[in-house]
Amino acid sequence: MRILIVLVFFLPLAADSAGQAPLRPAKAAAYSIALPGLGHRYANGNKWNRRAALFVIADAVLLAGLVTSEWQRGQLVQSYQSWAASYAGVSTAGKDRRFYVTIGNHLSSGDYREAQLRSRRVDLASYVDDPAFQWAWTSERDFQRYRDLRGDAESWGQRRGSFVAALVANRLIASVSALLTARRERESMLHIGVTPGPTLKLALAL
Repeated sequence: MRILIVLVFFLPLAADSAGQAPLRPAKAAAYSIALPGLGHRYANGNKWNRRAALFVIADAVLLAGLVTSEWQRGQLVQSYQSWAASYAGVSTAGKDRRFYVTIGNHLSSGDYREAQLRSRRVDLASYVDDPAFQWAWTSERDFQRYRDLRGDAESWGQRRGSFVAALVANRLIASVSALLTARRERESMLHIGVTPGPTLKLALAL
């Protein structure tokens, strides 16, 4: 009996015997970059499974945390700016982060100027020459309250950065996982068919 071995490779992958479109690992990875979980859904025949759902849920939780942290930070920024206007007599128009950090370190613009002159930093002392950049806290308690509010805002800002980093990490992990999953599924689509007769044909379809 003659034995004929036929190896059939499809590049790019052809559809399997059931007519299903071939899996492309790179496509699965791209889907997961767009939205974690989509790549696993694609690798699972466009059906949701546990792993796909976990990645989607994780992304939703992280996104909700990011939105919440940004909202909280915004509220606290408004609060400490309003507090400074009410209890330090500052003009909030056109002020940047440096200004709000500075008024949280000195009870008044006069104290700030004296501190810079003692340190022989005359260029920095001129920062408060403009009356719009001058302030004076009404009391130590109001000054401390401002510091607390700004500190809380900074903390929420750091959380925002952590959520952004976690969202990026979730996408990277999901994309690699989806790529590997799609690759394994593609390899499992190997079919071996044997046709009886005078000539034995062994077909491998990848």
